Amino acid sequence: MTREYAGNDEKSKWSSIYNIKEEDKPPVYDDWLIKHTNLLEASKNIAVLDLGCGIGCDSLFLSERGFEVISCDWSEEALQKVRQHIPLVETLQLNLLEPLPFADQSAIVIIADLSLHYFSWEATLAITKELQRVLHPGGYLLCRVNSIKDVNFGAGIGQEIEPGYYEHEGHRKRFFDKDRLEQLFDQWQITYIEEAVLHRYGKPKALWEIAVKNLK
Repeated sequence: MTREYAGNDEKSKWSSIYNIKEEDKPPVYDDWLIKHTNLLEASKNIAVLDLGCGIGCDSLFLSERGFEVISCDWSEEALQKVRQHIPLVETLQLNLLEPLPFADQSAIVIIADLSLHYFSWEATLAITKELQRVLHPGGYLLCRVNSIKDVNFGAGIGQEIEPGYYEHEGHRKRFFDKDRLEQLFDQWQITYIEEAVLHRYGKPKALWEIAVKNLK
């Protein structure tokens, strides 16, 4: 288990983030999932897995549109916020570096929004392999990850441990270019990949948005 996600210091960091008073405000989502409505509709009768859900921005989007959702995060403090503001969703505490507590081929859609860029390359490959196990053949992973252009949120800052993977002030974060994403998903079918900018955190955040189809 790698320190970048499983260490007590890292867990304490996320706990402190979600304990901030401002986080008592309801989650607010942007519209990134709207363009994937047709893919989401395939999961109307099977729960969508929202991995690394934080305070539940995407879970709220899905819940408001009638989807069953299992909101998953490492931080119990984050899940408390989800239960407070989105009482209809199921919550589950989990660590993405451990085997997921879901049966083989039990999901049609998995969402991982800004939650797959904290790991070593080896660990990231293992996580995506585990997502393939959980997804139906032909199921989809919808995700967003840091871009190498994300200079407002740490791109290129600190000690580079691996290409695109930095440690700064005791925490680790990965930044992707298109080539690296294509390597990551070379066992999937990439159906959508675009760079975008998110305006949620006070400063523009550069990221990649990806939809990939499970070929296993």
